[in-house]
Amino acid sequence: MDIDVGGSNLAYQTGDHIAIWPTNPGEEVDRFLDVISLTEKRNDVISVKALEPTAKVPFPAPTTYDAIIRYHLEVCAPVSRQFVSTLAAFSPNEEIKAEMTRLGNDKDYFHNKTGPQFYNIARLLATVGKGEKWSNIPFSAFIEGLNKLQPRYYSISSSSLVELKRISITAVVESQMIPGRKDPFRGVTTNYLFALKQKQHGDPNPEPFGQTYEITGPRNKYDGIHVPVHVRHSNFKLPSDPGKPVIMIGPGTGVAPFRGFVQERARQAQDGAEVGRTLLFFGCRKSTEDFMYESEWAEYKKALGDKFEMITAFSREGKKKVYVQHRLKERAEEVNELLTQKAFFYVCGDAANMAREVNTVLAQIIAEGRGVSEQKGEEVVKHMRAANQYQEDVWS
Repeated sequence: MDIDVGGSNLAYQTGDHIAIWPTNPGEEVDRFLDVISLTEKRNDVISVKALEPTAKVPFPAPTTYDAIIRYHLEVCAPVSRQFVSTLAAFSPNEEIKAEMTRLGNDKDYFHNKTGPQFYNIARLLATVGKGEKWSNIPFSAFIEGLNKLQPRYYSISSSSLVELKRISITAVVESQMIPGRKDPFRGVTTNYLFALKQKQHGDPNPEPFGQTYEITGPRNKYDGIHVPVHVRHSNFKLPSDPGKPVIMIGPGTGVAPFRGFVQERARQAQDGAEVGRTLLFFGCRKSTEDFMYESEWAEYKKALGDKFEMITAFSREGKKKVYVQHRLKERAEEVNELLTQKAFFYVCGDAANMAREVNTVLAQIIAEGRGVSEQKGEEVVKHMRAANQYQEDVWS
């Protein structure tokens, strides 16, 4: 997806992040209002005042119940055990109160009951309440107990040198089926962006879930396919000298910032700059399904020639699963040689597994290539990190 920022004062640099401020899907807003018996009053105008002099109401007031839930509270997030404990006192009856108290007090019981289902607060109340409405809960409890709706950050996948007033986003629309749950678990923001895209392109069969978003925003503030965003500046940057070699590891949507990096180096080469060796390790399940920007890489290859090489790992195409860290190991000799030339090393994607394994493999490559212990190899990687020669843009 591309976002045109030409009519704003927003500016970005290659490697920065864009923050998308979503709205909550109407399906979840309706569920929330129903379970606390406020459906009929959803559009009633209410005032919200802070009782403490130092406290601040986290949204404009006067407002409506619907607007608070739709635009300002994180109602789709997994419910917290502490908040369940707080709400136990307002249970519709003693049996439900006992269950809520147990959920609030017993960590393992809470995890087993709520974790696998990814329950948000409304889904939990509906399940525990077994059809009973939670009309005893003061609305102020939700304002105090739920987080404010937060922006979601995405690595920008375009180069500011090439696309100064257009910001590209690379994301997967999150919608996954979970055992024991009737409907998929859906990402708030990616489905919001997908709904925007379907509306803009006049999709004849838009997703019913997406149609529940109020994508025009409060009082039609975002009418005409507008989205509230801001730019967060990042230290995840190409070296200032385009002649420096770079090694990039970006499986799946982790390739996002590297599309911007390679786009930038291709333009620099076209402008006559001497560009250093540019290695990109990309991985996905199948080359025929999720090979992102496949046709673009060939165009960048034309501009960069032998300076650019893309090494792919398609994990579901062979007898054995192959990931980017395996491909990195296979190119150990060249990787070590480039590092001795002060190459910059970048990793983007999953922090829990991939990034950690890449770190380990790189330490092994250095140890074997330089004839030192693995511990020494790990120390070299640590020094690279400290010197900003090893950079990560990762999430868990």
